[in-house]
Amino acid sequence: MNIRKVDVRKDSQILLDFHCVINYESGSPLFRKTYSYERFRGLWMKSGGTKEFLDALKASLKDPRTIAEIWEDGSTPVGYVWVKFIDWPNYGTTGAEIQDILVAPAYKRKGIAGQIVERIEALARERGATLMRSGTGVENTASQALHSKFGYKTSWMQYEKEL
Repeated sequence: MNIRKVDVRKDSQILLDFHCVINYESGSPLFRKTYSYERFRGLWMKSGGTKEFLDALKASLKDPRTIAEIWEDGSTPVGYVWVKFIDWPNYGTTGAEIQDILVAPAYKRKGIAGQIVERIEALARERGATLMRSGTGVENTASQALHSKFGYKTSWMQYEKEL
């Protein structure tokens, strides 16, 4: 497995594809009930959300602590992770937040996600983080299982209601 830093310009389509899957899989159950993945992807790729995502990633890369990697099998992208850092000076601590983490479907259940989590936790510690955060959707049971396996605990909940 080859691990390389994200190049936003060169990797933009891979990043958009992976981020779109992440948004859909971890998004609102009501939204997924309304939109198939194909419809969601079509709408999102035409929206300003793509530029907003790439701009946010680019901005976070100005912080040398940011972790943004693509994992490859040969030249095939099989995984992606983006972690940004947040300083809480009033509390004297730094957090690392997993913004995106994904393993391509053909490579799931091979331990790659666990390897990614172990790597980013170690890098986050080295870069001064004392707290790691991550979020996922209420129906994304695979992601929930991964988080649980690595000792993550629920810290915040959000509710929604269809009107």
